[in-house]
Amino acid sequence: MSVYLHGISYAVGAREPIAGLEPLREDPAMLRDMHGLGLYHYCRTEQSPLQLAAEVVASTFDRIPVDAAEIDLLVYASSSPETGALAGGEFLRFCERFGLTRATPIGVTLAECANFGSALRIAHSLVAAGSARNVLVVTSDACPDPHARILRDALSVLSDGAAACLITSAEPSRIEVLGSNQGTNQLIRVAKMPALAGLTKRGLSRAVADMLDRAGLDRADVRRIIANNVNEEAVRFMADSAGLDHDLCYLDNIADYAHVHSADNLINLQTYLEDGVAPGEIVMTISHGFGTWGVALLRIG
Repeated sequence: MSVYLHGISYAVGAREPIAGLEPLREDPAMLRDMHGLGLYHYCRTEQSPLQLAAEVVASTFDRIPVDAAEIDLLVYASSSPETGALAGGEFLRFCERFGLTRATPIGVTLAECANFGSALRIAHSLVAAGSARNVLVVTSDACPDPHARILRDALSVLSDGAAACLITSAEPSRIEVLGSNQGTNQLIRVAKMPALAGLTKRGLSRAVADMLDRAGLDRADVRRIIANNVNEEAVRFMADSAGLDHDLCYLDNIADYAHVHSADNLINLQTYLEDGVAPGEIVMTISHGFGTWGVALLRIG
């Protein structure tokens, strides 16, 4: 069964220079390192993750060929439950607002910045199997603590933002989802270099190879890599780990958006499409966190 991706929307906070963050003002050497890796701005908002999610869901419903009553599942991915965004009846009110009270809610959180990979795999698998026709995927995160924004080990800065899309078999679209897969090795959380690099390469390469094999494609068919906006070197490392060329990496949003948690893939995909893509191009997305990788193959029509 063919599976399609519709209606990408995203929202981010106000753009601010990373040089204004207190932890980086106190550590000019780290700031220089981040600038050298392509990081210059981040996005900050006072909105909660669920408020950001509402913004992108409204926008996605304006763009998709189905209405709320036809949504079978709502997959909500977030690493920010500590903000209280899902406390009490707030999520129920969110569903009521958009007419999603009959859509089965599924929460995704444990893959952290790879949550989108988990959410997409759930949606793609259910739709491809015929267990659902329409799955709304939403990923949203916010980080109110300026110190928590700084990912010292990864040399990155977290931004506030959300993204959404519809995964469906009901209506064709410009984007066909050819496959999705995941890999994990939680030993990465305690590993040091170079062991960490080795574990990443083995895990991601295996996930990519399995997905390509099931789709009847090989690495030479992939013409663009869209990954998380950790930093430029991190994206190139992901390409290398996947067995793909660095020249395929899409890096355009790193300087302006920094790392918008697991919304990066959808944000980058949308801006890449807006730049103009040749029909038939195969795009690979890589959603990655510490020890978990989610990959997908998309054919652009």
